[in-house]
Amino acid sequence: MLRYKPTWLAIAIFLCGGTLVWMTGVTSTKHLVDNLVAGYLLCWGLYALFSDLPRKEIQGRFVLMTLCGIVVLGSAELLAVAGLLNYQTLFGTPGREWFDRSGYVRDPELGYRREAHYREQGSFVRGNIGEALCLPANTPERFDLRYDHRGFRNDTDMDRADVVVIGDSYVESPMLPGSSLLTTQLSQRLRASVANLGISGYGPEQELVVLKRYALALQPKTIVWVFFEGNDLYQLDPEDQEVRAVPDTSAAHDDYWMRSLTRNLLLLSRKAVQGCVPHPDYLRLRGRFLDAEGRETLLYFWEKLGALRPTDRLRLERLRAIWAEAYQVSRQQGIRLVVAFAPVKHRVHQGLENFEPLTKEMREWPLNDLPEEVASMLKQLAPEIEFLDLTPPLRNAAAQGVLTYLPDDTHWTAAGQRIAGEAIHQVLAGNPTRLAKE
Repeated sequence: MLRYKPTWLAIAIFLCGGTLVWMTGVTSTKHLVDNLVAGYLLCWGLYALFSDLPRKEIQGRFVLMTLCGIVVLGSAELLAVAGLLNYQTLFGTPGREWFDRSGYVRDPELGYRREAHYREQGSFVRGNIGEALCLPANTPERFDLRYDHRGFRNDTDMDRADVVVIGDSYVESPMLPGSSLLTTQLSQRLRASVANLGISGYGPEQELVVLKRYALALQPKTIVWVFFEGNDLYQLDPEDQEVRAVPDTSAAHDDYWMRSLTRNLLLLSRKAVQGCVPHPDYLRLRGRFLDAEGRETLLYFWEKLGALRPTDRLRLERLRAIWAEAYQVSRQQGIRLVVAFAPVKHRVHQGLENFEPLTKEMREWPLNDLPEEVASMLKQLAPEIEFLDLTPPLRNAAAQGVLTYLPDDTHWTAAGQRIAGEAIHQVLAGNPTRLAKE
């Protein structure tokens, strides 16, 4: 038995080495590559140590196997190089920028936009907060996303529209069916054509570009600008006081690398090694909601907004300049401009009798006076700009037990979309002659 001790000792040393390599964890894709290469070489070293084959034979096998792997991988990569196959789309891996994602293209002014006539079908099973917290999947909700010739979420191509609604994901709402969108319901209530010009992730600068490039071309009588307080203000650069378009980021990333097999296999491997790690901050932001049927629903929150800071005041000045330009170009064409304030989930539920904060952070979570700030700013800018705070109608519905926000997401439910659409309809219908065609 003694003669076998060196063999087992060598095996133990190699195994310990491999274990130590992987015990460091995987903090990045580069770290994963290092671990894979180290593991590959350790396996070959262990094989070479105990194999009875001549050293040249082992070297030949190592070179041959390594070259075969490179050739196979290279052949698969040629499909991505030629643009015949996008492994990112195939594997469903995320991109680093919006334009890296399936269904998006780069745009020199907007940074990115949706592909023309893009269509995507699938199921919504978990919200953005649910993903961050690794929550169990919800009951799948089917969606069928259809985009028009300009890349916006409209089932048909539109050359004219009575009303145009611009904004971000609160307007586009890719997690809901088209029939539930506020633009669809607004069209039905007004009996007028309504164009949805919302794109997820857009901020005020991009939305101004959308207004000038797309909204004005539809010759609407009314433009509704949905401003989401959760991130729209904070997407503005407080250091730059000039209104500018989003710079072209086409040179920031290599198209091939994003669709390559190597990158996307590494991302899948990294996810498999790391698993899902819940974000600790969001676990502390939750509360219990009681609906009209007496059922309890656990609500999770994301956007934690505090008092407005000096840098936020600078952002508000930039926002003022953006809306001033939007008002000027709209007024020149006789277009009515309405700004609708979309609140964060916490602003709607704080203090309701049927909502119970479950953590100290939730109970002590302050709110700022951004709605009042925005209303005052618009009034000073131009009294003709109409302001609608969607907080009261959403809050009244929530107080009656209506679930207006997705429990594990930051966005509205179908009911929330409906309530927002009803509130906007009441404002627009208050002056119905402005909707009629000249």
